[in-house]
Amino acid sequence: MRKLIYVKGCVFTQGEATIYDETNDAIGSVHRDAEGSVQVHNLSGRQIAHGKYIPNCQKWVVMNHDGQAIGQLKDKFSLFGKKCEYNVYERGLFTIQYDVERHKFSVRDKAGKLVAELRKQEDDTFCLTKEADQLSMFELLSVLKTLTVKSRMPLAASVS
Repeated sequence: MRKLIYVKGCVFTQGEATIYDETNDAIGSVHRDAEGSVQVHNLSGRQIAHGKYIPNCQKWVVMNHDGQAIGQLKDKFSLFGKKCEYNVYERGLFTIQYDVERHKFSVRDKAGKLVAELRKQEDDTFCLTKEADQLSMFELLSVLKTLTVKSRMPLAASVS
């Protein structure tokens, strides 16, 4: 079940980016504030997903619209590029390999199968391709935008 969405705007910086479907209709937005918190809203403005760093626990948490934790990001050692694990509890463990400077993100399931990929297009538009149903598009955007914050944090604040 392949699905595409496009994101235009401040994808890798503080600010807001608009989310479009395959027919170029706006379907929501993703916003990162000065503190690094990430919110994803649908077209009517309802918050669908939220990502933030919890300093006292030293972890990144992704929450649903009700504020319940639905996943947690944890750094993973890698010789080639940056890598982290996204634990979505009962839905499984996913590996995310990313390079913020090259604007490339790939999400794979435990078996190594590609779940989603974010790539920069020729202009300032980014395409998120979802290959499987395990994660929602809005959740993926929250996770990927959170990684752009995490990669710019000082090592002392990095996830352990």
